Amino acid sequence: MDPSTDLRGAGLLGLMQTLYFVMDSRILPVAREIFKLSHHEVQNFPFCVMSINITRIVIQVLREERLSRECNRRQQVIAVLNDLYVAVFLRLFNIWKTQQKTISDSGFILKELEAFAKKNPKQLLRHMETFMNGSSAAGGDDSFQAPAFSLDVLSPNLSSGTVDGKELDFASIDDLTTKKAQDS
Repeated sequence: MDPSTDLRGAGLLGLMQTLYFVMDSRILPVAREIFKLSHHEVQNFPFCVMSINITRIVIQVLREERLSRECNRRQQVIAVLNDLYVAVFLRLFNIWKTQQKTISDSGFILKELEAFAKKNPKQLLRHMETFMNGSSAAGGDDSFQAPAFSLDVLSPNLSSGTVDGKELDFASIDDLTTKKAQDS
C-alpha cells in the first residue's frame, strides 16, 4: 500500500494530524469536546474519518497555493497545516453543534468547509488563534462570530474529558513515558 494515496488521499499526514490534535496540550481540551460530540446520541459522527477528511481539505488548500504566503511568513509548512487543520475542525464542530447537524449532513458540511477553507484560509487561521488565546468574539464574517467560535459551545469544564460519564483518556507521549518510569 502507498501511504501517499491511501486514507482518502490524506496519506500519512492524515494520521499525523489526528495524533497532533489529541496530543498537543493546548488543543487537547478542544479535541476532547469534538470527540464527545462524535459520540452524541443523535449528532454522532466517525471522529477519525472526519479527521482524515479535514486533512484532505487542508491538502487541497495547500495544493491551490492558498497557504503559500502564511508558510513563507512563518518559514514553516507543517505548523501552518496543523493550525489550519485545527481551525477547520473547530469550524466543523461549531457548525455541527450549533446547527444540530447529523451524519446525513456530513457530505454537504464537508463541501462547505472545503469551499470556505479555500476561500478564507487566513481568516480561519486568525479566528482559530483568537479562539485558542481565549477570546470568544473575533471580528469579520458573522458566521464566525460568537457562538460560532466561542467557548460557549464547549462544555463548561473543558478539562473534564468525559462522554456519558465515562472518562476519556487521551495519553500524550509524556504521560506514557512518565507511567513507564513509574512502573520501573
